[in-house]
Amino acid sequence: MANNKVLIPLNQSELSREILPHIERYFSSEKNDLILFYVTKPPKGAEFGRPQAGAGHILKPGVEPSGPMPHPIFASQQEDSIKAHVKAELMPITNHLEDLGYSVSTLIDFAKDPVDEILHIIEKDKIDLVAMSCRGRVGVTRFFFRDIADTIASKVKIPVLLILPSD
Repeated sequence: MANNKVLIPLNQSELSREILPHIERYFSSEKNDLILFYVTKPPKGAEFGRPQAGAGHILKPGVEPSGPMPHPIFASQQEDSIKAHVKAELMPITNHLEDLGYSVSTLIDFAKDPVDEILHIIEKDKIDLVAMSCRGRVGVTRFFFRDIADTIASKVKIPVLLILPSD
């Protein structure tokens, strides 16, 4: 029988990583494969820049700017850079979980809406369980600020393990 696929959405916050000790405590490494999922907004890239006013370039009406121009940075280059940075940042977590016997994979994606992307991955990869930290907002703050964990839990038909912050 195949192992359970456990999706663990993470971001740069310490809050998102508070789920990890609970994973170690409640899910055996023999029966569960972990997917660390990092989703962030897509980069925009940078086009060729115009010379800055204080850089000593004189622009005449109707004349193309001359002088050094910055090299463009394409969105795909930024994505590659972000992916490399995130993989390096998650390496201690990945190594620790692998040392405990877990099969761990890292998935890094770019999307404007993290909820939609998490839901897409759950469906596409046939995830068995989602485990994540939540803010535990109540009252007015819950009305004004959407909690990603709460939204995921209300939209999926698989088990979701949510933990509240330790403070």
